[in-house]
Amino acid sequence: MDFILDLVAHRIGVYVLGLLSGGRFKGESGFAWGWAIAFGGLVLFTPFMAFIALLIYTT
Repeated sequence: MDFILDLVAHRIGVYVLGLLSGGRFKGESGFAWGWAIAFGGLVLFTPFMAFIALLIYTT
């Protein structure tokens, strides 16, 4: 299960960082792989944080 989330976070991170870098980011080396997972994890986690913030704001 963790491998699937890791792979999805990597794909999303490579896409986002590729957009920000003008298509130059590939995410193939070890350091770039980690950056892609970090950004992809943030993108995956953001909707949950927004939902929790909305619940706190409405109460």
